[in-house]
Amino acid sequence: MAKIVVLYQEPKQVEEFKNYYENNHMALVKDVPNVTHAEVNYVTAAMNTDKKYFLTATIAFESKEQLEDAMQSPAWAKVSEDGQNMMKFLNEPPLLLITE
Repeated sequence: MAKIVVLYQEPKQVEEFKNYYENNHMALVKDVPNVTHAEVNYVTAAMNTDKKYFLTATIAFESKEQLEDAMQSPAWAKVSEDGQNMMKFLNEPPLLLITE
């Protein structure tokens, strides 16, 4: 199994960000090929850091190859492009991790 894990710090506009993320951005993720599971979790505590993390998103794939194929898709291009739309709510870009 391979995953993309995205970590967002607290946004400038919390409610506007939540609304946009849940209703727009995650809708685009659902169109990405090979996704076996996608979930959003709101951070209630972040240990060993001074950063104020707000949200994590996890997108799962059966294999690293399927993840890589998905990242080459037009649907993933739309997700990436939409990331720029969310920057108006954020102080800095999210951290993206690819795990296996």
